[in-house]
This record gives sequence, structure tokens and C-alpha cells, in this order.
Amino acid sequence: MADLIAAKPPLSRRTFTLTLLAAPTQLAAGPCAPVKVLFVCPAGTVKSPIAREMLKRAAAARSLSVDVRARGLAPADHVSPELAARLKAERFDLRAEHAVALTPRDVAAADMVIAFDAAADSPLLKSARAWRTPSWNSDYEAAKADMNIRMIVLVEELMARRTGCAGVAP
Repeated sequence: MADLIAAKPPLSRRTFTLTLLAAPTQLAAGPCAPVKVLFVCPAGTVKSPIAREMLKRAAAARSLSVDVRARGLAPADHVSPELAARLKAERFDLRAEHAVALTPRDVAAADMVIAFDAAADSPLLKSARAWRTPSWNSDYEAAKADMNIRMIVLVEELMARRTGCAGVAP
């Protein structure tokens, strides 16, 4: 920037403006706002809250600011006793937030919407990403492995969105 001011002959207003516009975005960038991610599953008590908690953990490990919500098309408790025990052993508290029914406002407020299985067929979620995943209740290990991979990819994508924010290298 100092080079621009000291340049001789003096820069025209047009050249100065074009030079500023071509400068790296970090000069004018502000802090990154948290990305708003919405997970939706049919009942809102298994896949979407597990994804919410997994994304929170993965984002925290990378110092990534996210606002994550979980919703259900028709909230109903589908957590089996076996699943509850396994999640408790891994310190997942799905009941940290109550199951909430999806509204159009939820979809409109999200930067990214991910719909699990049959929820992806909802007209309200026509622009959502569709994730078909194994059942946590009947195939815990496969569901966990699948979700771990999805979270790695998702966090990398969200990290890439941060480029250009203050304090974030391109």
C-alpha cells in the first residue's frame, strides 16, 4: 500500500482504484461470520442431532466457527436404548437441544442444508444436499464410519470458504 502512495508519476484516480480492487482481499476482509449449517432428518432425533454434534466437534478441532442446527420433519424419539448407551460412551448428548420440527424459516436462515434419507424428498428441502446414510440404530459402526468421512469432507469445504477472512491465509 505504501508503494502505491509513493509511486511516481502520481497514479490517476482510475489506476489507484483498479489497483486497490486487484489487491488481495485480506486487506479489506473482516472476520468470518459462522457458517449456518442445518441438518434435517425425518424424526429429528438421530441422524440430524448426531451430525450436529459431530460437526461441532470437528469444527472446534479446526477452530472453525459454525452455527449448527438439527431439525426433523416430524419429531419423534427414535433413539434405541443401545444407541443411547453407545452415544453416551462417546460423550454425545443428543438431548442437549430438543427435537424441533423444520420450518421454512429454518431453511431460509441456513447457508447450507443437508437432508438425510427420506427428508431429502420433502418439497421444503428441494435445494438441500441429500445424504443417504446407514442407520445408527441398526448399524452403528457403518453409520459412524460414513459420518466421519462426510464430516472430514464438510469441514474441509467450510474451511475453504474462510479464505479471505481476516486472519485466514488463502
